[in-house]
Amino acid sequence: MPSLSPIRATLRPSVFADLQAHITARGPDLINLHLGDTYLEPPQVALLGPVLTRHGDGTNLYRYGAVGGLPSFKNAIAEDLRRRGRTFPEVAGDKHVLLGAGATHALFCAAATVLSVGDEVLLAAPYWPLAHGILHATGAVPVEVPFTSRLYEDPSLDAGALLKAALTPATKAIYIITPNNPDGKMLSRAQQESVAALARDEDLWVFADEAYADFSFTDPHVSFASLPGMAERTITAYSFSKSHALAGLRVGYVVAPEEVVAVGLRMSTHSVFNVPLAMQHAAAAALASGTRWTERALLLYRRSLEAVVDGLKGTKVRFHRPDGGAYVFLDFADVLADRPLNVLLEKAIAKGVLLAPGTGFGHAYAKHARLCFTSEPLPRLVEGMTRLAQAIRELEG
Repeated sequence: MPSLSPIRATLRPSVFADLQAHITARGPDLINLHLGDTYLEPPQVALLGPVLTRHGDGTNLYRYGAVGGLPSFKNAIAEDLRRRGRTFPEVAGDKHVLLGAGATHALFCAAATVLSVGDEVLLAAPYWPLAHGILHATGAVPVEVPFTSRLYEDPSLDAGALLKAALTPATKAIYIITPNNPDGKMLSRAQQESVAALARDEDLWVFADEAYADFSFTDPHVSFASLPGMAERTITAYSFSKSHALAGLRVGYVVAPEEVVAVGLRMSTHSVFNVPLAMQHAAAAALASGTRWTERALLLYRRSLEAVVDGLKGTKVRFHRPDGGAYVFLDFADVLADRPLNVLLEKAIAKGVLLAPGTGFGHAYAKHARLCFTSEPLPRLVEGMTRLAQAIRELEG
């Protein structure tokens, strides 16, 4: 057969590929603490039943839509961002909002717009696994830079200097997640300003993944694009999967300079044509419902985080209490000693609980695993922590 694309063929497989046989064998009893989802139901107005009802017989939802998305929806997004101070004051739905079939899709379209083959992107680690794949798929070269893990250990470090040490003449962009997935680190304003200064000085793009902006447990979230001189070089990602529990509907967007959105729209048109209309209407209804859902979710997520912290007491597992987001990044080095992580993961699966292997989040995290504390209701999460603690103690001897 003809050869495959060398770039596409080398995309990383799923982080669960090596564990799939164990997952399949355990079956539906597994408590799933690996996937970045929520157990909460979305706002009622965003359910597809009510959405269809509001559109009569719904036949108009089965037709092609405008390739750029519903203007009213994009304008509502821009207005919400302005009200929250999450981007530059001049943001306009028709110029600066690029809708995607999920934030993953919108990010890819934007990345493919500004990156060329061979461009290096400083990927602040640990990172969301799909960020690496998105960048790699464009032909760019992700350069992993230990970042939030180092800032947790020593908050006095200069965030910009950590990244600057990895700069080369080929560096084109920086990819930052705040609150971070997987370790929950939120960058302070001072830390963001340090990174922003580096981006301005070196003429770099910044991919600011702010999908968890609604879920801060400490200080208020600060958006990169709101900082001086950053609107023209920042591509910010948001996701209705996280903000309103609409993961299955696949609606997300990026906010970017007008030129990026214009070319990114061509990328989007040639991949999905338009984001499905019914899904746009559902996300628009969720957005219009206000902040009550996210405020309640934040309260419940705080309780879930406490359950995880309590469940790990007395074990040798090391972790930093997250500033925000939905995850705790667990370091099992003291538990495992010279044994590989799969020993722990397989034992946890045998007990009926599933975590995400750390290698998907960066090469330096071979003995880490990500735990999502929002994916299961509190009683089931507590049970999962009991099972996980049993697995850990058996390995501790």
